[in-house]
Amino acid sequence: MTTNKHISEEKLMGYIYRTLSDAERESFDKHLSDCPTCWARLADHELRHRQISGSLETAINEVSPSRKMNFAAIAPRLQRRRAQPQFWRRFSLAAPLAMAVGGLVLAFFGLWQNLGAFFVPQPPSPLGTLPTLACFCFVFVSMDQFDRAFAMRSRFIIMAMLAFMLWLGTLVIGLLNILVIRDLVLTACVSAGYKPAETGVAAILAVLVSAVIYIIVIIGGAEYHYKRIGHPSSWKLFSWTIVMQLFIMVLPYFFNGR
Repeated sequence: MTTNKHISEEKLMGYIYRTLSDAERESFDKHLSDCPTCWARLADHELRHRQISGSLETAINEVSPSRKMNFAAIAPRLQRRRAQPQFWRRFSLAAPLAMAVGGLVLAFFGLWQNLGAFFVPQPPSPLGTLPTLACFCFVFVSMDQFDRAFAMRSRFIIMAMLAFMLWLGTLVIGLLNILVIRDLVLTACVSAGYKPAETGVAAILAVLVSAVIYIIVIIGGAEYHYKRIGHPSSWKLFSWTIVMQLFIMVLPYFFNGR
């Protein structure tokens, strides 16, 4: 795929026009994450592609139809055809934003409902449907962005907003994960017959370890996503992070089922 360790022009164009196989796209994405030169070349090609498309559309709109054509008859049909792609384009941009905002609202309400549990340890129990639904919203948004073009200016702003909302969502869900882990450790210690003092120490250690991991994920993730806004590797990392948080979130359901 590469020429002098860089991606060839042919492969760059194939990536933009989506003519590569899944394996080639995966190899392409992996190379881009480690090669700023090819990343810049791809961004330049996509920007140039958009400029050419815009110029071509403008030129077509300025062409006068032949006098033999009954333009009045075909104009309504052309307007309908043009309106449909515009509608779906706007919908494809608005839907992930709406889903991300909805996920944030659910996550914050879920955090608000469980604030009391942070100060009063209790047997592990489901934290409600709101945080779980928030995770599903975030996973949908991140996975929806895997094959999106990411260098176009109009989409860059939207993708930056989505990345920030997903990061904020992982921050809120991570706090609830710490709560779940603490209560699971407490219950496990009580079931094993540990003394209250030993149980308290185990719970504190569980919270400390979870908090350290939480800080690493949040701060490290923020730096990683900031450097790769819109890159497929960033969306995939979001997906894996949220899936792991969702797994921790549903652990009390399995625990209570026993």
